Amino acid sequence: MTEFQDIRITELDADASGPAESGPLMNMVLNLSADAPVDCPDAFREAWNQPAPAMRRQAVVEGSRLASTCMAYELQGQIDQINEVISATNDACRLGTEQAELRQDGELRDLKASLRYD
Repeated sequence: MTEFQDIRITELDADASGPAESGPLMNMVLNLSADAPVDCPDAFREAWNQPAPAMRRQAVVEGSRLASTCMAYELQGQIDQINEVISATNDACRLGTEQAELRQDGELRDLKASLRYD
């Protein structure tokens, strides 16, 4: 059984970050500890788009990076909110991984029980 490894923010990639296409916003690129599993970017996006007590700017996960479009002074607040959503996303992805592995194990047991070798 493969154990899910939590994803976390490791650092700001200053070289990849810079001004957004228009206005005073910045595209802030945060490196993640690993590539997000296939379904996790969707889970993050769904969780991030839920109503929140504080304003949330755009944030998108792609591979081992998370891009947040915000003002530079807003980044720490965004990171705090992103960490909450990443934590919930990690939980959802871990559960999904465990359920998929259990389902596959069950399917293999059922298949093994149904095979005839003579």
